Amino acid sequence: MTPRQPRVSENTIDNISVIRTKTTSKRVNINTLISRYKKEKAKEKADTYIFVGLACTLVVISGILVSL
Repeated sequence: MTPRQPRVSENTIDNISVIRTKTTSKRVNINTLISRYKKEKAKEKADTYIFVGLACTLVVISGILVSL
């Protein structure tokens, strides 16, 4: 393996785009930042829905058990 060949762990899309961005320009790509922000918000929203669903299920199940 020559020193210029990327390792397997460095051969991901995120790392390649970061490396390319660092070498080509010092400016920040706002579209990349916005898309990353939207992905994080979507994940947080899904996590919140799961948590609320589990909490509601727990309340319903405990209510059923108490009524028996």
